[in-house]
Amino acid sequence: MMRVLSNLTKVAFLLPLIWACGPIDEPPIIPQVPATIASAPSSITLTGEDEDEVVVFTVNPADFGTPMEVTYIIQMDRPGNNFANAADLGSSTSTTVEIKAAEINRRAVSRGILGGETGPMEFRVRAVPSRTLSALVGAAVTINVTTFADAVALRNLFLVGEATARGWNNNDNNPPLFRDPENTDLYVYSGFFNAGGFKVLEVLGAWQPQYGTNDGTSIAVNTGNGSDPDVFNVPAAGYYTFTFDLSTETFSLVPIDNVPATFGTVGIIGSATANGWDASTAMNQLTFDRHIYYINATLSDGEMKFRADNDWAVNWGANTAISGRGTQDGPNIPVEAGTYKIWFNSLDGRYIKIDQ
Repeated sequence: MMRVLSNLTKVAFLLPLIWACGPIDEPPIIPQVPATIASAPSSITLTGEDEDEVVVFTVNPADFGTPMEVTYIIQMDRPGNNFANAADLGSSTSTTVEIKAAEINRRAVSRGILGGETGPMEFRVRAVPSRTLSALVGAAVTINVTTFADAVALRNLFLVGEATARGWNNNDNNPPLFRDPENTDLYVYSGFFNAGGFKVLEVLGAWQPQYGTNDGTSIAVNTGNGSDPDVFNVPAAGYYTFTFDLSTETFSLVPIDNVPATFGTVGIIGSATANGWDASTAMNQLTFDRHIYYINATLSDGEMKFRADNDWAVNWGANTAISGRGTQDGPNIPVEAGTYKIWFNSLDGRYIKIDQ
């Protein structure tokens, strides 16, 4: 009994000491200020006449609350997209960022401004610290950009609708149609479709230009000034080849009778890829249709191929850079340095690279 009382006495003695410590002070919050665009052209007119032409941006420096080196990246996207498809145009560790005019042109065209036309683009600064802190992004500035015709800047088309992988969401990694490398008005998509309707979009996140059909045989389009067309109709769930030809304004949807098995993995490999020719970089496999693969990749000048299951037994190659149809043991695909969303279809070997 005496031992229990002794322990209680010790506890009673310690309690005042514990309470005397008081509340623990919170660590101070260090304010952080993002970088913003200090000066830039009021409008940007790109001509393509000088391959060394640059557009200069200056930025107000970011403040991370402590001195460190900061890399400033100028980003661009179309208005209203909240930079969901932001293009990194150029960077610098100083507050002056020079961007190649051709780079702005290429990215602006891929975001909906046709060659030779003028449209608004949003620009902002992403400040990346040298220490382990999160990057900061500044407020957007809208600048009108006039583009020039560029042979590399080609129309991309995307699937949307209940018959397709992303339903009616128009900006959710929607699979693209695969563009023919010679007839750039011809697109082909072989894959799985649910029963129901679908349409084709030209710009992710925008409902026009929008393609469909009103008579079941020819292509109809709303470029933004008319009425939306009706859907392309899939009669029953299954595998089909959808051929879409803007040069003749016709389409076809033909069932595929013999569908090959899928692969465990498909990856990119080659001197242009992160692992060189030593190892494949795995692509993501679309759950909706496991013959469709995609990856965001920064590539260097060089070559690449697609291959299955990290082995050369099944591989695809072709001699066209931006889009094409790979064949077994085909030639290495030429690559120009850049950041791309790459899509590949193991059903027919078709691929497409889309500027990011």
